[in-house]
Amino acid sequence: MKRNLDEIPWQERRSPKGRYHLFQKEISLALGGKKDVGRWGGGHPFDVTLVRIPPGAVNWPLHAHAAQWELYGVQEGNGRVRMGEERWEVVSGDWFLAKPQEAHQIENPGPGDLLLLVVSNHPEADVTFYPTSGKFFLKPERKIVRESPLSYYDGEE
Repeated sequence: MKRNLDEIPWQERRSPKGRYHLFQKEISLALGGKKDVGRWGGGHPFDVTLVRIPPGAVNWPLHAHAAQWELYGVQEGNGRVRMGEERWEVVSGDWFLAKPQEAHQIENPGPGDLLLLVVSNHPEADVTFYPTSGKFFLKPERKIVRESPLSYYDGEE
């Protein structure tokens, strides 16, 4: 299967107050992949996405995947990356890796768009932790939950 990048539509993702804002071209899905499903379910072993972050926006809330790896390549523009406690500037031509369990986030200080090529693997399951809000995102279920302290036997008897 073959697709030209110009044929793949931009999809906008924006939080209610607009702090988190991006556009993405889901290249793997356009090539027959399945959302959050790897080879075990007939999908691809990885996802490839072109991401455009407008000036002044942040891609996603700070988060860390339990199992998923993400490789980023800066195609255009410049940005700020937060990786755990580290922060650094990135420019066109830079590549960086977000390892499992490493909280990460990308901001575009402007003035132009920040364009990134993102390649991520497809673990069979992943839990994404959001340290600021204390919530978790479960894949493949695609559910958001919060941790609540429970006794070991809660709901068992």
